[in-house]
Amino acid sequence: MKTTPRVILAVAASLIALPTMAQDSGFLTDYSLLQTRQGDTAVDRVYIKDGIMEKLADYNTVMVDQPEVFIAEDTKYKGAKPEALKQLADTMRLAMMERLEAGGFNVTDDPGPSVLFMRWAITDLYLEKKKRGIFSYTPLGAVVHATTQAAIKDLWKKVDIVEMTVEFEFQDSVSQEILAAVVDSSGHRKDKKAHVKEDAVTWEELDAQMKTYGERVRCQLDNAKRAEGDREDCLSIVIPPNPEKS
Repeated sequence: MKTTPRVILAVAASLIALPTMAQDSGFLTDYSLLQTRQGDTAVDRVYIKDGIMEKLADYNTVMVDQPEVFIAEDTKYKGAKPEALKQLADTMRLAMMERLEAGGFNVTDDPGPSVLFMRWAITDLYLEKKKRGIFSYTPLGAVVHATTQAAIKDLWKKVDIVEMTVEFEFQDSVSQEILAAVVDSSGHRKDKKAHVKEDAVTWEELDAQMKTYGERVRCQLDNAKRAEGDREDCLSIVIPPNPEKS
């Protein structure tokens, strides 16, 4: 089956939701592969290998790497403890793995045939100290999943995420062939000259975003095993934040 440009665009668009630009962090293997999408689309920068749907049909297991975290050099808050950032990465990884497993896919720590390797990072993480009182933050509840450690609780009480970028790279776990790469930015800083207000990313939104990514990856793996006319619209999958869940 020949992969049409519409299918390629759908695969890319299903992974990201905000048409913003991000600076290269150096995390991805080859940024020159990425293409910038102009106009009103859900795609920022993306690389999709030709014949992607046929290749994805071979994978039934996903190897989800722990995301790396890169704090922006000019961030206003630099006091995040290493153990807090590790717990943040662990929480995000768990959110991704939970959605894949709920969709019927196996998650493994080992490369092998039919194993898709997902490496990813949070880059340009711009942090600010919370402007509101300590007692006004939303209870963590299910957001932190199994990683309810004191370090991350302490960080979340003190800090707001003002801006961040998520970078994905999907590889064959054996050959390390790059099948797809995506860059997605969230939130933005205040820019008085451009009359742009600050638009921070809440912790609940971040958790929901990770779950949404997991569902969309699951959706595309399912789509690869279906006839083109029977494929789901993965971009329509959006898991909303649920701050009231405990």
